[in-house]
Amino acid sequence: MADAITVNHISKRYGTVEALCDVSFNVQKGEIFGLIGPDGAGKTTLFRILTTLLLPDNGSASVDSLDVVGDYRLLRTRIGYMPGRFSLYPDLSVEENINFFANIFGVTLEQNFDLVAPIYRQIEPFRKRRAGALSGGMKQKLALCCALIHKPHVLFLDEPTTGVDVVSRAELWEMLADLKEQEISILASTAYMDEGLRCNRVALMSEGRVLEVCPPPDKLEEYFIEKLGNG
Repeated sequence: MADAITVNHISKRYGTVEALCDVSFNVQKGEIFGLIGPDGAGKTTLFRILTTLLLPDNGSASVDSLDVVGDYRLLRTRIGYMPGRFSLYPDLSVEENINFFANIFGVTLEQNFDLVAPIYRQIEPFRKRRAGALSGGMKQKLALCCALIHKPHVLFLDEPTTGVDVVSRAELWEMLADLKEQEISILASTAYMDEGLRCNRVALMSEGRVLEVCPPPDKLEEYFIEKLGNG
């Protein structure tokens, strides 16, 4: 069975800054895989390459067996992407944002309601409220709902809980565990070590490099610090 994501020796530079250096790993189908590292580790650059928004300088990558460069048009219909910053339309209501993204993919909320129902029911009381007026946690739930509206095969979440309260963080990761049971493969980046423990496997990243790929050890923070020292 082919992997959900395959990354082979990806590198990317911005001028003299080496954002990614020879990055390789794979994400198995149906797993939650975490990219763990501080700001500047290269997580967002890698996400943009894997979601067809940025070209690598070297290397190759495939998502859902599609090349991220050559098959980018088809690939965009099979993935869901939730960037780190809130990227929905703040002047549109919750309901209007969901309908907008559903129309882009040629679906309706009703078609995939079973998938998004646990999330949608939490934001439904605010469906007429402008997205920009939502709390941080509700904004993230709306963004996740929009990313799932077309039932993607692979879901990308770039630091989805940054700036979100502790309760909303826990709720979001519980939702991701439920999505895994729906056979959606998930790649999530985070700087929070406790969130790394919720993943099946993690890639420890620092300064554009992957230090190790492994199941998360119980004392992940200490393990990461040790790896940084050895690196």
